Amino acid sequence: MTPPFDQEAEYSAREQRFNADADRHAGRSRSVSNLRGLAFAVFVVSLLLAIFGDKGGYYGPLSLISLAAFMALVVWHSRIIAEEDLARRFARVNRDALVRNTGRFAELAETGARFVDAAHPYTSDLDVFGQSSLFQRVSVAHTRVGQEKLAIFFNQPSPVAAVRERQTAVRALAPLLDLRQRIEALALGVVDPASKHKEPPNPEPLLRWAEEKAVLKHWLHVVWAARILPFFTVGGMVLWSTFHHSWLWFTVPAALSMFALSLANSVTSRVFHAVSETQGAFLRYGTLLEELERLDVDAPLIRAAQKRLRQSGKKPSEEMRRFERVVGFFELKHNGMIYPVVNLFLLWDVHCVLALEAWQESAGRYVREWLDVVGEAEALSSLAALAHDEPSFCYPELDGEACFRAAGLGHVLIDRRMRVTNDVELASAGTALLVTGSNMSGKSTMLRSMGLANVLAFAGGPVCATQLTLSELSLITSIRISDSLSSGVSHFYAELNKLKAVVDATAGAKPVFFLLDEILHGTNSLERQLGARWVIGELIQRGALGAVSTHDMGLAELEPALMARVTLIHFRETVRDNEMSFDYKAHPGPVQAGNALRLMRRIGLEVPLA
Repeated sequence: MTPPFDQEAEYSAREQRFNADADRHAGRSRSVSNLRGLAFAVFVVSLLLAIFGDKGGYYGPLSLISLAAFMALVVWHSRIIAEEDLARRFARVNRDALVRNTGRFAELAETGARFVDAAHPYTSDLDVFGQSSLFQRVSVAHTRVGQEKLAIFFNQPSPVAAVRERQTAVRALAPLLDLRQRIEALALGVVDPASKHKEPPNPEPLLRWAEEKAVLKHWLHVVWAARILPFFTVGGMVLWSTFHHSWLWFTVPAALSMFALSLANSVTSRVFHAVSETQGAFLRYGTLLEELERLDVDAPLIRAAQKRLRQSGKKPSEEMRRFERVVGFFELKHNGMIYPVVNLFLLWDVHCVLALEAWQESAGRYVREWLDVVGEAEALSSLAALAHDEPSFCYPELDGEACFRAAGLGHVLIDRRMRVTNDVELASAGTALLVTGSNMSGKSTMLRSMGLANVLAFAGGPVCATQLTLSELSLITSIRISDSLSSGVSHFYAELNKLKAVVDATAGAKPVFFLLDEILHGTNSLERQLGARWVIGELIQRGALGAVSTHDMGLAELEPALMARVTLIHFRETVRDNEMSFDYKAHPGPVQAGNALRLMRRIGLEVPLA
């Protein structure tokens, strides 16, 4: 087995290496930039001397040579800048990996906060999204499509067949560190090569346009105007300015051109808005798609994804380069001095939109599928990174019978150096775990450990356990309750709604996997015991399985037939010299005493202990 903390040394060394590469490229960039300046200066001076100096000298050829050298240096410089940028992205990838592996993942920018949904059956209770969340710990996805795909993996449990396919892909990707980091570094370029905190750009406006039917190509009067009028406008200008013909030779076709542009304006403006809003990020998907096209990974899911890329009969990376060329022409619109003249003389907007519509008809309907493949690759790479970084984690076994049996189960968001693990067994439908214990002893942590293991298992990833067998279950929790003054919902009523949702879920096709923390703690003890016992008993009778944490041992007073299906465990503390310590280990049987009074005294509230 890989030593526990080798990853930290590995990522640190890789970060230093890529930073050194970036610094080397930066040095080359400065040198080439100086040469560019020198070549341009030689060009200007030699050109001026060729024009105004000795006509028989070598200044003319020298100006041409220096201009050629300048253009070659511009191309070379752009490549060096791209190499430096890629090296810095690789350095950031390894820096982020080091942060994740040293328990500081809450510092990372991508929290998945936009996926937080208080009404979801389990994500809010289990900290799946948001600050210090599972998403923040696991995600190496940087594109919007990648983050959305990983979010779907986490909040929409997949069928068993899909889970097994993902497990195979994750196993294959886990050891391929260089490949995974290259995918991540290229994805970082889609977001913004220079920014760490910018939210991923949304390709949806451009995707919607790409899937629409072409419009302008069917406006034949505008199309033919764009083909014919530029000849008359330019020719008329020459006749008027050079040969002193009537200004009507120029103004009439120019006026007709303005009329044609006004007719097409609604279409050209909408297309320009669609392609310019996110086209920079959209174009940068090309290199990422090219990497996925040539991926060599022995996993059916990866091969199926590559087949999806090829189903159009085109190479997505080549189509993206074609799109880039066409959009490049449209960029003239940003030049406020040249664009109005060129547009009037050549009907530039019309020609650009017609070229974009040709691309739209050829490739547009496939782009959403291509980006979905990108998202899936990033999501799988995220799960594979977790498997690589946590070699002690296991891949769960999926059983057809309702169960949840774990050995060495821990909380995935707790640093491995402080994590304490426990064994848990819910052998069949209609069984429950009653977790008792004192405050801060680990009851809620165990419930969240069980829930997060289920989330990761049905996402297709490894889980924080040495062994886990579980079945396809409908996970639903009541752990963190939030009231809402604006909608007039009290804390207690909010909890009742959650509990009702848990009970109602038992009518579904899959057995319910419930995790309930301190239920009905907003009412008096007698009503609480009666209500909580009814909920637990009802869930057991309906074939659900799960765990309930409580301070109240009165919840264990179920009917003997139901109590036979309940396993009692407890967490406890040790007191020495009036100081408490916790081992966070589950012990059989019920807890014997609480620690609320000791905790009150510890913070300065002098309550009597007896």
